Amino acid sequence: MTYLSSVIFKMAQCPLCLRFIIAIFVFVSLFPPSKAITVETEALLQFKKQLKDPLGYLESWRDSESPCDFTGIFCDPDSGQVINVTLENKSLSGEISPSISKLESLSTLNLASNSISGKLPSEITSCRNLRLLNLSGNELTGTLPDLSELQSLEALDVEDNYFSGGFPSWVGNLTGLTWLSLGQNDFDESEIPRSLGNLKNLTFLYLAGSNLIGEIPESILELTALETLDFSTNNLTGEFPKAISNLLNLKKIELYSNNLTGEIPPDLTKLTLLREFDISMNHMSGTLPPEIGTLKNLAIFQLYENNFSGELPQGFGDMQHLESFSIYRNRFSGEFPANFGRFSPLTSIDISENKFSGGFPRFLCQNKSLRFLLALDNDFSGYFPETYAECKSLLRLRINKNRLSGPISNGTWGLPNANIIDFGDNGFSGGISLDIGISTSLTELWLRNNKFSGLLPPELGKLTQLGSSLQIITFSGSTFPIGDLKQLSSCI
Repeated sequence: MTYLSSVIFKMAQCPLCLRFIIAIFVFVSLFPPSKAITVETEALLQFKKQLKDPLGYLESWRDSESPCDFTGIFCDPDSGQVINVTLENKSLSGEISPSISKLESLSTLNLASNSISGKLPSEITSCRNLRLLNLSGNELTGTLPDLSELQSLEALDVEDNYFSGGFPSWVGNLTGLTWLSLGQNDFDESEIPRSLGNLKNLTFLYLAGSNLIGEIPESILELTALETLDFSTNNLTGEFPKAISNLLNLKKIELYSNNLTGEIPPDLTKLTLLREFDISMNHMSGTLPPEIGTLKNLAIFQLYENNFSGELPQGFGDMQHLESFSIYRNRFSGEFPANFGRFSPLTSIDISENKFSGGFPRFLCQNKSLRFLLALDNDFSGYFPETYAECKSLLRLRINKNRLSGPISNGTWGLPNANIIDFGDNGFSGGISLDIGISTSLTELWLRNNKFSGLLPPELGKLTQLGSSLQIITFSGSTFPIGDLKQLSSCI
């Protein structure tokens, strides 16, 4: 009888021993001593070694059999292997260690909003299971390594760093991406790669501040899953893309600060989900299509510093979600939509430096949430509506350089949160209300070139913030006997 046969025979004589041996065998088969755990622990400790941790967030990262107890580390409950490293906004600095490549099961690496510098090690491509890589808001430099091998990647966010070199056109190979954010880096001047059109699952595309030139390629306008498109602060040229209306899921369009030309196409109104639209600081012109007023979900609408003209569509007055509206420095004319703001939670409106005429809109603060009302340098006429006496949320009120006239209602002088009130260069008459004493936050009050008269109320002297700088209150062209206002240090 062989030795092995002898052992088996003896075990058969002891059923309890046999069951014990089998149990051990099964346990070892299912849960073998994991070399990966040891390797991962060492890898994370090396990773920690290259970081500075002033808040002691990595204090729990010590010699251990398992790294699963480390703060910011998450492990697979079955295998025990590290699958998630999340250290967002922990005031970390230093560099990323190549040892991160030893975490073969890693699916999430989130180091966003720290001060990590140096280069992104190319060894990271060994993490073939990586699905989310977020390094945004750091100080990383050098060329972004080719991550084409990370075919499981769904979200790549490296915005707001100092990556340089050629624009990473290889991202077109990552066809599983739903989120791509490369903006605010120092890439070489480049056109938008047509290969980005391969990313058919993309819902978020952020390439702002990436030194991009040329026209927006047609392939981008075939990414029908897109919800956010942001190419702002580049040097893109050509006409505003008409085919953008094919992207029916768009909720946000940011193309401001480029060199785009042309007009807003009427088909833009097909984008019924659109909430934010900003094409400011371009060279666009023409009139706004009347249908644009049907975009009922708009919350932010900005196209300041362009060459648009004509009347504003009346449909803006029916919108119910509009919060911010900025169209200054264009050539709009005609009467402003009468109901504008009546049904919207407006917080900011700037229609300055246009040629709007007729009566001043009454309902901009209808929902009592308006903070910025800027309508300077237009052609509004008539009385300033008394409705603004109830607009106590205002921080800035500037309606100078119009043709407004008559007295200003008492309550409109008393805006407790306003730091700037500018009624200058109009035809206002009457006096300053005693309610001016309520405007205790005022740092600037401009009244020049009007027809105000009467005594200055002593309440002006209580506005101590007005004395913080020179020439903050002007009465040129108005008739005011200056009374005993000893606390008012700057009255010109």
